[in-house]
Amino acid sequence: MILTASALLLFLATLVAWFVAAGARAGARLQIRFAGVLLAALALCGTAPMAPVVAAIVLPIALAVLALAAAAGLKAPPSVGNASLVLVLASLGGLAGAITGWLALALVPAAFAIVALVVLFARDAAGLGAVQGMLAAFCLLAASAAFALEGADFGLMLFLAAGLLGVSLVLSRSNLAADDEPLRRPLRAIRRNAAP
Repeated sequence: MILTASALLLFLATLVAWFVAAGARAGARLQIRFAGVLLAALALCGTAPMAPVVAAIVLPIALAVLALAAAAGLKAPPSVGNASLVLVLASLGGLAGAITGWLALALVPAAFAIVALVVLFARDAAGLGAVQGMLAAFCLLAASAAFALEGADFGLMLFLAAGLLGVSLVLSRSNLAADDEPLRRPLRAIRRNAAP
């Protein structure tokens, strides 16, 4: 009962994160939504016997994607090569952990992604956003710890929901002026030329 309710809560959190991500920078928006889709897949198989295997694959990849989203939302998007390397390593760690049953192989890339999130939010976020971002990263750390101790249980689902929403909210309030400036310049030029 509690596991079903927590899986439903995680699924609803992924839906909310999808719409909250609309306020994020373009580079981060797609990545937040991709992490949400991965976590929604985990929520949908929350009570199934295959949930621990899905969690071992999804957890490192989703956390790596959230770290890439934070980098793109707070600074400049990482290069394609660096982002690809991060995702390949997270995917290999998740697959190795799921195939062998050694959760440490899946948790190592997740831990690196959490450290990256804490560093990015501490260094590049402003004011309350830095605190909220670090708290969201610590929720993701608690989700990883819950997965290591209890498997794909309600603790994992609830902490993932809190972490995903926290990261989404911080990145949706990031400075959007840098994204919109290239679009505003031509509009200003058109308005100046159109004025009598």
